[in-house]
Amino acid sequence: MRLSFPSRAARLSRPKRAAAAGLAGAAALAMVATGAPAAHAIVGGTEVSNDAYPFMVAVLDKGPGPVKDRQFCGGSLIAPDTVMTAAHCLVDDSRKPVKPKSIQTAIGRTVLSNSRQGQIRNVAKGGILVHPRYLQGKDAYDVAFIQLSKPVRGISAVKLPTQGTDSLLRPGQKATVAGWGNTDTDLTHQPDRLRQVRVPILSHAECRTSYGEYDTKLNFCAGVEGKDSCQGDSGGPIFRKVPGREAPILIGVVSYGEGCGDQGAPGVYTSTSSAKLWKTLGDTAEAKRVKRSLHRG
Repeated sequence: MRLSFPSRAARLSRPKRAAAAGLAGAAALAMVATGAPAAHAIVGGTEVSNDAYPFMVAVLDKGPGPVKDRQFCGGSLIAPDTVMTAAHCLVDDSRKPVKPKSIQTAIGRTVLSNSRQGQIRNVAKGGILVHPRYLQGKDAYDVAFIQLSKPVRGISAVKLPTQGTDSLLRPGQKATVAGWGNTDTDLTHQPDRLRQVRVPILSHAECRTSYGEYDTKLNFCAGVEGKDSCQGDSGGPIFRKVPGREAPILIGVVSYGEGCGDQGAPGVYTSTSSAKLWKTLGDTAEAKRVKRSLHRG
């Protein structure tokens, strides 16, 4: 199960939204995870072929050891030097942003253990931007940005939808989620190869039935019983391929859910087309840089 306010030490799950979770969720998650690596990937999914999703990013603890053992969240390359992920991936127990020097990224890698795939990048000084409203305790603003120490070469970024439109979020439409997270909640094995699953987008009414704190201006949900994102997929992409367009469009960021693929408990995603999300990103130098590079005003 996913717990609220996960500690950075555990960093294996999307938060569980339960009324009594609070900061105790971080301690509980740490007790459950005990530093174990993230397990399996994407509930009900299939393996991804090499180079299928070059914009896919593995967010890593910086330090010694294989990439496979250091991956704790996913992300998406949205500009040559910018990664979009979940806010809860990049905060500590006090809900403060982690230090940039503690994070590393692997961009364009399908198999985590294959050092010949993709490119490794550190984080630029001051290069972590967590949505300011998330830092204020508003969980629906679950998005953060990583500025890379230098741009990637020859890797195409994923496209973002038009700001303020929900045309790609109509109920019943299918979207794809990708990640290296759990296939269930039994933390026993971490997959090496990226996995994916196609899930139907649900109506806001269905989402509200499952989650009282669900915000229709910032979130959408997707999934059916047996198919979902799970622990370790946090921050990763949910995207759609639109007829007539070759490149996929990033419609959301993996945020939270109750269990993984459970009946009546779909996964919840932060909507990248939310006008409210971008308007409230702030006026810091880093926020202005991100909005300028993405033409978000």
